[in-house]
Order: sequence, then C-alpha cells, then structure tokens
Amino acid sequence: MNQHQTTSSPAWFHSRYRGEDRDDGCANELSIYRDPAEPQLDVLLTNVDFDGIGHDNTYSLTRKDAAKLRDFLQEWLDK
Repeated sequence: MNQHQTTSSPAWFHSRYRGEDRDDGCANELSIYRDPAEPQLDVLLTNVDFDGIGHDNTYSLTRKDAAKLRDFLQEWLDK
C-alpha cells in the first residue's frame, strides 16, 4: 500500500513513503533542493534500514537533465 507524504515550497520538493509494496517496507525519502545561486538541483535520496539508520545519497541535476526528466515525466503523466 502506498503511503506517500509529499510537500513542496519554492526551494524544496520532499516526498516520503513507507511500506510500498515493491520495496522492503522501510521508509524512503526524496528531497530536491533548488538553490537560486547554483546552476543545478540538489537531489537527496534517503533509505532507512531495518535498524532505523538512514543512508543518504546525493545527486545533482543540471537544467538540461531536469528538462529531460520533465519530458519523461510529462509523457508518463499523459498516458
């Protein structure tokens, strides 16, 4: 069962879920930060393991990457 909690503000997109059927049942988070002084988006992926320890992975998207992601998501939303 999907149990997503998603919020956004001008600088942040944040989505957290717990217990997704295709996952291990541990909490997962996706945060995207938009720093107006930087030319990329900062993406943070967090997975909490069975012992409650969070493991963070970071990634940056350029404007070109973000445009491709937008197109990919728009195509999916249109179906």
